Amino acid sequence: MKQYFFERVRPIVEQALRDGNHGNWPLITLNLDFKTEEPEHLRAVLALLNEYRDWLTTAPRTADDATTQPLDVRPILVLTGESDAQQKVFYDEIPVGSKLLVFGAAHTNEKNPMAAPEVLEPAHATNYRRWWNNPWNVVEQGGQTKAGEWTKEDNLRLRSLVEHAHQNDLWIRFYTLDGVDKKEDLSCHGWFSSYNFGSLSAAEARWRAALEAGVDYIASDQYETLGKMVKENTKEH
Repeated sequence: MKQYFFERVRPIVEQALRDGNHGNWPLITLNLDFKTEEPEHLRAVLALLNEYRDWLTTAPRTADDATTQPLDVRPILVLTGESDAQQKVFYDEIPVGSKLLVFGAAHTNEKNPMAAPEVLEPAHATNYRRWWNNPWNVVEQGGQTKAGEWTKEDNLRLRSLVEHAHQNDLWIRFYTLDGVDKKEDLSCHGWFSSYNFGSLSAAEARWRAALEAGVDYIASDQYETLGKMVKENTKEH
C-alpha cells in the first residue's frame, strides 16, 4: 500500500498542502476493504497510516464515542468497514487524547434489505463510525440483476435512504453500480455479474439519480465514465 497508493499520490497531496484547503478537501478517500482481519495485519496498516498522518483527516479520540468530534480535514480521508475487529484496532486501542486516523462504517441490519431506512440503520454517527455502506438491493429489490426501469418509486426510496443517513450525520455509499450489455466485457475486466444492470444507460440512470439525491460515495468499476458524469453534475450545480 505504501508504494501502490501513498507514494503514487504524493505529488497530489503535497501540492494540495502547499495550496491549502479551498473547501475541496478531502481530495481522496481511501476505502480499506479488508479480506482478513488478523490483529497484526490491522496494526501494520495503522502503523503505515501513522507514517502519513499529516496527510490524513483526523478526529480527536475522546472517552465518549457517542459524541462526534470535529474533523481536522486534510487531503486524504481513510474509511474502513463495520467490523468490530477493525474498531478494536482503529478505535479501542487508540489512547484518549490521540488522533483517530481511520473511520468505520455503521452496523447495518441486513435481515430485510427493503426495510424502512430507520430499521436498516437505527444508529446515529459516532466519533468512530461515520458512514453507511450499502449494496444496491436496499434501493431496488433483488439488486442490479433484478432491476427494471428506473421509476419514481425507486427514486423516492433512494432519497429516503440518503435523507435518513444525513439526518444521522452519516455519509452514505452504494456499491457497485456497473452497466455492460456483453458478458465478455465483465469477464475481460474481472467485474462481477451480480453488480451489472445490463446496460450502460441503466447504470447511468442510477448514477444520475444518486448524484441528484446527494449520495456521498458511488462505487463503480466504470469509474472513468462515472467520473465524467460527476464533473458535469458539479458544473451544473
